[in-house]
Amino acid sequence: MKKNAKNKGFSLVELIIVIAIMAILVAIMAPILLRYVEKARISADIKMLDSVYAALAYAASDPDVVQEMDSMTEIEKMVDDPMKLEDIDMTTLFGKEALDTLGWDSFSQADYVELIQSAHSPSSTIYVQYKGSADNPLAMWISDTDNTGKKRHYAGPATSGANAWRALEDPDNDASKVISIH
Repeated sequence: MKKNAKNKGFSLVELIIVIAIMAILVAIMAPILLRYVEKARISADIKMLDSVYAALAYAASDPDVVQEMDSMTEIEKMVDDPMKLEDIDMTTLFGKEALDTLGWDSFSQADYVELIQSAHSPSSTIYVQYKGSADNPLAMWISDTDNTGKKRHYAGPATSGANAWRALEDPDNDASKVISIH
């Protein structure tokens, strides 16, 4: 008997080897790709913080806001200690201007936590502190969130204190990781 020399198909062993190689490649690539996805989420959070930062900085530099006593009192509260974003008085011109710039209805923590895309705890909070420099007047950060891209949830204490923004530059200094701009 003659064997057919024109057999163009793959054997079962060859197909199994190809599938095994593909499975190994997927197993190697999946964690790396997932880390990149989380880093993209962190970038989105930084972009959100940039928007909040710009809105607060523009509102604080508005001549009408500077002339209103309640608004200046609100801004001065941020000098000594970090202030939670939701604690900003929305009835002052400063609060109204910032909300109008952002297009938000309120500074409610429940509303902005939904905008945080990186791994975070439900108690994550945006903190604001006035630093007073002309180049960079505000320090802002999100507490209890992941800035590493490794999808770890942090439930440590929120960073606070007058010099908290300085401590944020050393991520190993505190168990509470944050995404910050300053």
